Amino acid sequence: MNLLPVEYHKEMVYGVEDDFCHGAIATGVAQDNGFTFTHAVGAITTGDARCGIATMTFTAADNEYCSILTTNEIFEFVSGKPIRFIAKSVTPVTLGNELNIFVGCMEDMDTATEMIDAGAGPRADSDMFGFYTPEAGGAVFAATEDLWHCVSSFGALQQITALNAANPLNLTGQDIKAWDGAAGVAHCLSAEWVPCNMVPGVAGAAPTLMDAEVRFWVDGALACKHQMRGAFQITVAGTQEMNFGLVGLNITDIASLTVDYLKCEQVR
Repeated sequence: MNLLPVEYHKEMVYGVEDDFCHGAIATGVAQDNGFTFTHAVGAITTGDARCGIATMTFTAADNEYCSILTTNEIFEFVSGKPIRFIAKSVTPVTLGNELNIFVGCMEDMDTATEMIDAGAGPRADSDMFGFYTPEAGGAVFAATEDLWHCVSSFGALQQITALNAANPLNLTGQDIKAWDGAAGVAHCLSAEWVPCNMVPGVAGAAPTLMDAEVRFWVDGALACKHQMRGAFQITVAGTQEMNFGLVGLNITDIASLTVDYLKCEQVR
């Protein structure tokens, strides 16, 4: 499943993780594990026992953000340094069809501009890779509104793959739903960004372009691949550092979302 080293020693990778074992958090205050929890009107609570769960509650009626994000931007598209994350049991609990959700790595995650309202997708211009589900009735994803989507981009060179059974790019051949119309569907979401090669420079000049592949897994099954080459190729000098985490944005109703575990690592 992965191309990262099997032995996760500190000298080989750096990263962040949270199992939500602590029972009390403060809004906007950096945690020792590298995450910051933010919410404007709602709340985030976490389990007080081993292997707890974080619950993000949106109590305002319209356009409220809640997030669990790395305090600093620490991941970047760099040659020879794959990135992998995992998010276990990401589940809309109430009114999941009114939630926009993004989980993964994204440049400048500030809980204000990560998503476009009305289900139109994640920010259109940002280094990122991860999973996204739009709220119901969105103009762009109206036909796949309750499904998870695989997202990757270098700047504005964005690729989005809807994980519906009819999409031949969905390797599972099944609908991967976040909300089944009555209740949330729990999934383990994992993705890996893998640099493939530097494109040789012209006339002996130093390489300036890089190809990469992004692999997305749902519940342990390979769901999708994105090729960041050709029209989606990466300009090395233009890459931006990214945060990692989970962001939710509600639309018109009170809602809630849970997650069991978050982790992201990059080869040193």
